[in-house]
Amino acid sequence: MRIPKKRYLVFLFVLLLLLVRFVVEIGPDRTPGDRFRAVKIIDGDTMELQGGDLLRLLAIDTPEKGEPFYDSATAYLSSLALGKSGEIHYSKRKRDGYGRLLGHFITDSVWVNREMLRQGMATIFLFKDNLSDRQAIDRLLAAQEEAMTAGRGVWSLKRRPEEFYLAIKGSLRFHRPHCRSLRKSDPKEILRFDTREEAFREGYSPCRNCRP
Repeated sequence: MRIPKKRYLVFLFVLLLLLVRFVVEIGPDRTPGDRFRAVKIIDGDTMELQGGDLLRLLAIDTPEKGEPFYDSATAYLSSLALGKSGEIHYSKRKRDGYGRLLGHFITDSVWVNREMLRQGMATIFLFKDNLSDRQAIDRLLAAQEEAMTAGRGVWSLKRRPEEFYLAIKGSLRFHRPHCRSLRKSDPKEILRFDTREEAFREGYSPCRNCRP
């Protein structure tokens, strides 16, 4: 079917607007050492930078809206970063599928990602492509351990425990025993954790499906 010329021109105009908006919102990539200023806090692990880029704090996860400590995590990130400039330290992947920057935010000698873990406002959340700096990961795990031991923030919440938890080796996610994500797994590749805390200490994070 032939599209009328007027409708075709309108379609091209709208497409051009979307492309321009996408480019403006992402902004140009910068090099390590560049200074960035946080101008808006979106939630406990995401902030907007001057120029329009969004930064997703790497290797951590904070409560979602409606969950306990969501407001506390957002407020604490605001106290650490809002209005301040700092450096972003990247891992292997610089942006996620949404165009957000992925990195560690360092401001006033404070490693924001680590501090969120240390205060129990976040938990560890690793991916295979950000495992290259083992020393940094060990420091993040140590910060999480400090909060866990002290019962700070999210670690103060009472949960009904499972008898045990399972994970596929190297997957970086752990599950309830009957999670559907494990159905086709090789039994030889399955790890068992007696507690949630044990899984977190090994760098594993909760499955998004069964939410252990």
